[in-house]
Amino acid sequence: MRARHFGYSASSWGRLDGARRRPIVIACAVLAMASAGRGAELAMTLDEAMAAALEKTARGRIIRGQAEVAVQQYQAKSINFKVPEVSINGSVPAFDVDESYRFFGGANTKQLYSTRDVSFNSFIELKQSLITGGVLTGTANLNADDSRYPDTRVIGGENFVNEALRRGFFDFRLDQPLFRPSDGKKLLHDLQDDRDIAEATQRQREGALRREVTTAYMGVLRFLVKQELANDRLQMARAQVRVDSLKLQDGIISEEIWLQSEAKSLDAELAREDAEVDAREQERQLSALLDLESSDTVQPSEPQPPPHFEDATEQRLVAEWERTVAVRQADRGYRKAQRQANFAAASHRISGDLQAHYAFGRGNVETTFFNEEIDDDIDTQGWGLLLRVRIPVWDGGAGRAAVKAARFQSEQARLEYEQQVKNARAEIVNQLNDLDVSYRRLDIIRRQIELAANRQSIAESRFKDGQISEIKFLESRIFHREQRDRYLEELDRYLGLRIELEHRFLPL
Repeated sequence: MRARHFGYSASSWGRLDGARRRPIVIACAVLAMASAGRGAELAMTLDEAMAAALEKTARGRIIRGQAEVAVQQYQAKSINFKVPEVSINGSVPAFDVDESYRFFGGANTKQLYSTRDVSFNSFIELKQSLITGGVLTGTANLNADDSRYPDTRVIGGENFVNEALRRGFFDFRLDQPLFRPSDGKKLLHDLQDDRDIAEATQRQREGALRREVTTAYMGVLRFLVKQELANDRLQMARAQVRVDSLKLQDGIISEEIWLQSEAKSLDAELAREDAEVDAREQERQLSALLDLESSDTVQPSEPQPPPHFEDATEQRLVAEWERTVAVRQADRGYRKAQRQANFAAASHRISGDLQAHYAFGRGNVETTFFNEEIDDDIDTQGWGLLLRVRIPVWDGGAGRAAVKAARFQSEQARLEYEQQVKNARAEIVNQLNDLDVSYRRLDIIRRQIELAANRQSIAESRFKDGQISEIKFLESRIFHREQRDRYLEELDRYLGLRIELEHRFLPL
């Protein structure tokens, strides 16, 4: 078999001159480039597309990350009320040399003295938040110091003393606020509310993302149907032009009517081009939501509507209005505002702080003089107790204004919470009613599609037998596609309402 190139055999291809070959070569190159630049076509169901958007896209990761940060912050603070924070602190050995004209030791006259000191300090700190609101801090310290300084026991002597200190000591400190709320407990409760708000917001944002993906996915399906509609309408317009051309030749219609048919044909051709452009744009929007390459496209498949809610399920959803995202967010916002108001009021009343500390240490000092060595063991301990009280007298009204502002914010948060409580039940009932109506509409449109399909089948059979014209057959096919478009539009609405209702509630 001989190879052929766009209708030319190998022998005839060789006989073509360069001028005639060039357009064909260019056409081949353009087709090859277009084929190479076309991206992958990914078959993906609606559930797979929504899962990919939530789990694999940057937007999905950001939504999860924001909630995870709030959870981790609360967990870290909560753990600190059970397990102390531990830190290791230290410094590299410090070397200090001083040579100056001064008094030193027991000398009664100034002289030029030179000293040298090498020191190292390190400690382990444990900080424990207490349920009472205070903080208990414990440190285990290690201290090493090697010093060299003049021996001033002999006036005018040039001997030096070498002193080596090795010491370890423990220090315990309690800071307890009195007559006011604890900063640590307030922060813990605020972080807990922030965590709950972040989880509710995550649920809300994931629902919004799923809704956008559903709209884009169903949009691709609808525009594919619209493309087929545009092709059928163009085919019908061209068939009408052919019929009117014959009528014009026979003198049945005027030239003006024929021109109107031509204009409708051109309008149908423009509509087909617009439908193709819109379909490509819808595909790009879906690819962008899924973080696909700009050249990649998704091959959608029509989703089946999920089973509709039963009466018992609808009643349960209405009864669980307190589990909605909006109510949770408003409730936690009100708790934070109320806590802040109480904290602000307490900070402008009588307040106090109790501070207590206890320390003990053990060590050894080796002192080397020119004529002797002294080895001393040291045993130290100390404790202290301090109660500090603050009584505000007058601040020009700034404290009262701050408390009043905090109270207003708390009152505003309370009103918002009560409004959400009032709206929650009614919104759930309205959304369930909308779902019921949409589900019934889907059933009606589905039956209309079945009737339109039967009508199209009959028209196709009669058209093949020559009983009806091509225009009548195309009318039946257009009507069937229009019902398909109506069904997809209503299915998009129904799925969107389901997603909004599901994400209105927090997960169990």
